[in-house]
Amino acid sequence: MEFMRFNSPDPDALAIGIEEARAKFAAARLAGDMLATVEHAADLGSMLTTARREGEALELMQTLLAEAEAQAAHEPAGWFFNAYATALQYCDRRDEANDVFAKALALCRNSRWSRLQSFVLQHWGRSLVERQRLDEAQACFMEALDLRVQLNDPRQASTRKALEALAELRGLRDDRD
Repeated sequence: MEFMRFNSPDPDALAIGIEEARAKFAAARLAGDMLATVEHAADLGSMLTTARREGEALELMQTLLAEAEAQAAHEPAGWFFNAYATALQYCDRRDEANDVFAKALALCRNSRWSRLQSFVLQHWGRSLVERQRLDEAQACFMEALDLRVQLNDPRQASTRKALEALAELRGLRDDRD
């Protein structure tokens, strides 16, 4: 089950974005800029996953785990781990994804990266729903919503939608019990 998986509103723009991110990644790697390499790998991995090419995203990001770990004090590493966890999730490696989401969330909390924290919580919540861990998913969505309200982030609408879908899913599950 893919609980509210994000779909690109413009697949052509996504394809162009992937090629642009691939070029930025290659340039950063060639320049030896480790932080930029991690940042662009996160962007590229996220876009590939959105394009349903999570296997390719996973393959790319697995080669950069040590670099991302070395940059853990910098926000791009948090984005990297969120993208990596999401790719793991959609490659049906949810136990590993759970651990990586936890790592990304810890980095966010320790460094006070609130916007990123809301993304990690939203993505992790989706993964938890897929594993039928509905109480934990609800807690993630609620915390994400609280952060998005504080930040006046327009993505709070998608978090509210996820909470509504979760309530509906719970209702359907209760009806079957």
